[in-house]
Amino acid sequence: MGNNIPGYNSAQPIQFQNLDALLWGVVKTLQYYSLPVMALSIAVLGIALIASGDDTERKSKLRGWIFNILIGGLLVFGATTLASILKQFLGGAA
Repeated sequence: MGNNIPGYNSAQPIQFQNLDALLWGVVKTLQYYSLPVMALSIAVLGIALIASGDDTERKSKLRGWIFNILIGGLLVFGATTLASILKQFLGGAA
């Protein structure tokens, strides 16, 4: 009843070729998981916004949350786009 998974019992750490590969891996993982969470959050907040009726205080809170999510998405995805453009123009490895 042994495991036939290569490297299962060898206790090897996660390895990356260089720091650049590690950082881009972290950023891509962050983007991969944050986009669906942001989309679902905005959808739920939008439904709550519609259901809030005439409660202006609740509407302003919900709008604030939606704008904060959008700004966070802009920071995460915009910074990555800007970094990849700068990397391309400055001659970094692809």
